[in-house]
Amino acid sequence: MKRRVVVIIAMLVTLLTISAEAVGLRAIGGMPRLTFNGTTAHCVVVCNGDKNTDEVKATLTLYQGSTYVDSWSASGKGKAYISEDCAVKSGKSYVLKLTYSINGVSEPSASVTATCPGRRAKTGLHMQPQGDVSPWDKS
Repeated sequence: MKRRVVVIIAMLVTLLTISAEAVGLRAIGGMPRLTFNGTTAHCVVVCNGDKNTDEVKATLTLYQGSTYVDSWSASGKGKAYISEDCAVKSGKSYVLKLTYSINGVSEPSASVTATCPGRRAKTGLHMQPQGDVSPWDKS
């Protein structure tokens, strides 16, 4: 009987330890987000380190095709946050690329592509394009 109790307690301790570790986990890096409001691009990313003490340095770069448009950088302990707007051209495709490092070590980049619709929906609501598809293109 004592042996069973010891085994059950050991199992509970193991489960609680795993649960506590899982709560502390967070996604390392980040995925850039590119949305449009008319001919203004809104560029956002939250880039996380593994720990709150990690030095995170991030740069978001906006391209029209392969042509450089603008870039922004931020750094911080545990994470870096960038949220910037930029004037863009209607009907053009844009790539928003994230490059970052954690504690001075470069990590794999991430990017997203979207096309600027350039005008608002007639209802006054602004719909966000998904990838390279724009709900306003009539082609």
